[in-house]
Amino acid sequence: PYIHKDNDSQVVYDGPLIILINEMSASASEIMAAAMQDYNRAIIVGSKASFGKGTVQRFFDLDNMIRGADDIKPLGNLKVTTQKFYRISGGSTQLKGVESDIILPDNYMYIDVGEREYKHAMPWDKIQKLEYSQDVFNLKNKEEIIKKAKERVQQDTIFKYINDNALRMKKYSDSTSISLNLTIFKKQKEIRKAQDDFYKKRLNHEIKGMKVKNLDVDMPHIEMDSNRIARNDEWLKNIKKDEYIKEALNVMKDIVEGENQ
Repeated sequence: PYIHKDNDSQVVYDGPLIILINEMSASASEIMAAAMQDYNRAIIVGSKASFGKGTVQRFFDLDNMIRGADDIKPLGNLKVTTQKFYRISGGSTQLKGVESDIILPDNYMYIDVGEREYKHAMPWDKIQKLEYSQDVFNLKNKEEIIKKAKERVQQDTIFKYINDNALRMKKYSDSTSISLNLTIFKKQKEIRKAQDDFYKKRLNHEIKGMKVKNLDVDMPHIEMDSNRIARNDEWLKNIKKDEYIKEALNVMKDIVEGENQ
């Protein structure tokens, strides 16, 4: 193993950094999150672990590989796994993914998802660890930051609702039978809808004190037409309701305060 050297000495951003992930964060996003975590450059916040796709594939058009045989074409495509990615700390992102430093409840936290659920997925392994470091920005008091976040999450009412909803989704996911009795089926459907409405009502509200606005540099692009304005307004509206953004801001506050001590 060897380290790819960075021949560009320019640093675009040298401040504190948080990376949000969930179970569907895969491939290149995992490489980024893993590198930032290994170098102690960023703190990873989100689901227990990312998707776990640490391999590289190439597609081959079989029609281009065989001359003639037009009577049996198209032959289709072949996807071949050619590479596997390893972190500088030695382990692969394959199968295990990237584990969050700070775990936040989400709807799929009790449901098995990711590369590890595929029958023929390549296994996790590791190679020799290399010596590495960076001097752009190193997180201080990381364990204290994680501890504070864990305490907040345990006391947060919205995250409690999210956790309860995740348990409900796990129950439905594990269910393998459906009643063929129409009356019972309709009743079960009504109960499920009532539960859906219950959680939607409690999880769909603006967070008090959450102020969101676009960067000035982005406004000319956004204001080019009414569709972009409408999409942007909806995006800002959703961010104001995002409990994960809220906790990320709390974590950032802890990081900044720790740097100033």
